[in-house]
Amino acid sequence: MPMTSPPPSEADRLRIAIALTALKFKPADESCPSYVLYLRNKFPPSAPSFQDEGPWKTRALALEKEVADLKAKYEEEQIKNLAAPPSALSDAASNNSQPVKRKAKKKAPEKLVEAPRKMNLETLLEDLHGRMELASLPTSTSLFANLSVFQQLISALSSSEVPVTAAQRSLLSSTAVRTFTSIANVLHPILRYTDITVTTQLQTLQTLATLLQHLISSSLAFLLRKPKRATNQTTVSGLMNRFLDALLTSIFNPIIESFSPLSCRFLTFLFPAKSSSTLPVDLRPDVLHILQSALSPLLYTASIFEANLRATIALTALRELEKLFSPQQAKDGHSRTRESRIGVLARKDALWYLCSVLHVVFTLSSAENSTLSSNSLTTSAVSERNIAESLSRIIGRCRKIPNSTSVDETSSPNQDHDRERMFSAGDPDEINLDVVDEVGFQMILSVAEKYWRWIGDVQQEQLFLAKDFQQPELEENVLPSAPE
Repeated sequence: MPMTSPPPSEADRLRIAIALTALKFKPADESCPSYVLYLRNKFPPSAPSFQDEGPWKTRALALEKEVADLKAKYEEEQIKNLAAPPSALSDAASNNSQPVKRKAKKKAPEKLVEAPRKMNLETLLEDLHGRMELASLPTSTSLFANLSVFQQLISALSSSEVPVTAAQRSLLSSTAVRTFTSIANVLHPILRYTDITVTTQLQTLQTLATLLQHLISSSLAFLLRKPKRATNQTTVSGLMNRFLDALLTSIFNPIIESFSPLSCRFLTFLFPAKSSSTLPVDLRPDVLHILQSALSPLLYTASIFEANLRATIALTALRELEKLFSPQQAKDGHSRTRESRIGVLARKDALWYLCSVLHVVFTLSSAENSTLSSNSLTTSAVSERNIAESLSRIIGRCRKIPNSTSVDETSSPNQDHDRERMFSAGDPDEINLDVVDEVGFQMILSVAEKYWRWIGDVQQEQLFLAKDFQQPELEENVLPSAPE
């Protein structure tokens, strides 16, 4: 007799209604992760929720994993078939051609071009797989396998003379997302590892930075390549959004959220309660290097996805900054215990790293200057407003008098003067030293200035490009109209 699931409770019905209502009012040009992040900032939970995880959830997760494994195997077979025709053709040619000299001429150009890149990647992977600190992780084998499959696909697409099809783009996006997950499974335990005296973790982080940069650069070369024939723009955007969402959830967000706990952990080991001869290893510079290495090909490759990517990363970093300046953190700063003093130093270090991330995000690339699309401004309008509001709240908490000026004001006659005063250095006596010192406040103001300069440059370039190129862009996405 088939099992029937019990009807949903009133609480479940209410949750479903809220979720559907939120989706109904989601801006059409904003991605779901960005909108969810916006809702989480606007409506923080009042208390942690405890939900009963019944057997249905365990069964659903098991089925989901089984489907993912089957899909991975199917895509591996597709990649093998994609790479098979060139080898089959070369075998047929070698059997039909009797002279040995002609075979040597064919062999020399292709093998020597592709071999070094593949060997370099395999060397990095073997070095990563053989390290002792990764022996306890069950994910190192999966990382090596997924990256090998990815490299096989990239080699097949590079050697093919036929333009990349939509199915091949989808296959590349899916393979890259799966590889991001494998890299994250190696990275996350290092970010949460309690013992930070393992020096070999630095080499692991450097290797992951190299692998990520290679993975992203190779993927963007095909995902952003302009097709010769007209394709569905929605499909290309969907693949890129999936690609970027996987990067945000598995790599960028965990790294940004790790600077505060890493700083606290490092300083706790650096200033132990009892004297110790063992010095901790500072992982934070290498963690920041991973973020910069992964962002470099994304921010310096011309695409219309830059604005939303920058805004989403900035919102995550600003959310962590707001946590540093929460009322509870300021209250703990009054205590003179060892833990509280280490906490104050850790917040200063975390502030520096988060501001460094924001400076990277708000630096306009030369590629972006030359290829901004008119869609970039509209797609990130909501995020830009959230960034300005977050900066306003942070600066307001750093002043002694609570800041009543809001970026939402439109009717105030002194709005420009109030905004200028809000983001200005002001009198040092106005700084709330219980929250931040003068150096930290200057770093925050520097981020705010960097943001307004970036917004100004983007909007100025948008207005310039809209006059000359807006009409041709519209004609690419609609059916050709009859000539006048």
